[in-house]
Amino acid sequence: MILEVLSSTVMGGVLVSTYLYQHGGGGNDAKKIERIAANAGLIAKDGKAIRIYRRTKKEGYTEYAFQMPQGMSSKQFSEKLDRFQDGLNIKKTVLDISLADLKELRINKDILDQVKRLLEKKRKLRKEVEIHFDGMLIFKVFKDPLTDSFPYDDSLIKRVNGWQIPVGLERSGTLVKHDFEQVPHMALGGATRYGKSNFLNSLIVSLLKKQPDNVTFTLIDLKGGVEFADYENVRQVKDIAYEPEEAVVALENAYNDMRAMQAKLRGVKKKKVQDAGIKERHFIIIDEVGELNPGEAVSKGEREIKERCQKYMSQIARLGAGLGFRQILATQYGTGDVIPRQCKQNSDAKLCFRVRNGTASRVVLDEEGAEKLPLIKGRAIYQTDKRHVVQTPYIDEDMIASTIGPHINIRPRKEPNLNAEASEQGTTGGKHSLVIKDA
Repeated sequence: MILEVLSSTVMGGVLVSTYLYQHGGGGNDAKKIERIAANAGLIAKDGKAIRIYRRTKKEGYTEYAFQMPQGMSSKQFSEKLDRFQDGLNIKKTVLDISLADLKELRINKDILDQVKRLLEKKRKLRKEVEIHFDGMLIFKVFKDPLTDSFPYDDSLIKRVNGWQIPVGLERSGTLVKHDFEQVPHMALGGATRYGKSNFLNSLIVSLLKKQPDNVTFTLIDLKGGVEFADYENVRQVKDIAYEPEEAVVALENAYNDMRAMQAKLRGVKKKKVQDAGIKERHFIIIDEVGELNPGEAVSKGEREIKERCQKYMSQIARLGAGLGFRQILATQYGTGDVIPRQCKQNSDAKLCFRVRNGTASRVVLDEEGAEKLPLIKGRAIYQTDKRHVVQTPYIDEDMIASTIGPHINIRPRKEPNLNAEASEQGTTGGKHSLVIKDA
């Protein structure tokens, strides 16, 4: 009897709290958005402000559609996203408890513990906001934050087809994919240690898993080989380079292969590899493309090498799409000249992790936003014709090793000849030298 009374009291208290919230005690997100906009100065010159038009409950979030006064743009609101997000998360004395939350409670001896856990969960709740424009100003208010843990596993690759790769999870739980047949080139950016190189590794592994017999790689790792060294003996890797002097050779080889494919298609009177039924695709991936910026060269010779590299990159960007060549350029630098203009213009897919400021965001995305991403590894903005905030998959060393293991093909390394004249004469210091080789 006492338990029943206590349970009824607790449930009644929770119901009263919910009633107060829904009738003004906890506030209304639509009205809060209008109030935040007004306080942030987002009002037209004629004094008109946004007005709520529609509110729609969806799985995991609520969508608010506002009528926007003429003369204003959605960009003005997106630039103040942090104000809306902070304003909607001001702590309330009355918590946001829904009927769905109440249905999860069970009337039994631990009802008090259940209620305590529910209240604690609601206190820690932090809503996240996305702003879009589709003829109306759209606010998506998510009741749960986007996950910060998205491990790469074998089940993930089953969710993509053809030349698709997994990009990341949206807040709604939707897997965002990138299709290199639809959008051949990609630009990546982000400050160090936020997930850029990890994403490149997941991209390579995805292609090796999905298209092991059709993919070819040219890998250029200008961070001294710390990211791509594991792939050095993978049979699908045609060239791998760690310095600009090696990069220019690798890029020239890729360019010559592209021209050979062009001649092949011309011979069969086809315009694209898809029309000719050619399945092979060649991916040129450059991690830290900023190291190939001629403006940072310290000598004339170095400048010439970097200019040649950028020339090949630009030509691959312009001509490679229909010839089966895909180029992915990654950088952490925030200057406008770090990605060659032709490459950037032809990279319709962009992925940007957190950067230091709006200038760095514009280098990759052509607009601000990435500087406002939370300090979470793997959090990024993926942009084609639409913008998606995603958590990219984290791939560990074991997954990389197990994937490349079956494709390892040990190749002899070309060691530098430090005594060329002695080698040509077959002598060292006028005497025959003894050479011992392992059998």
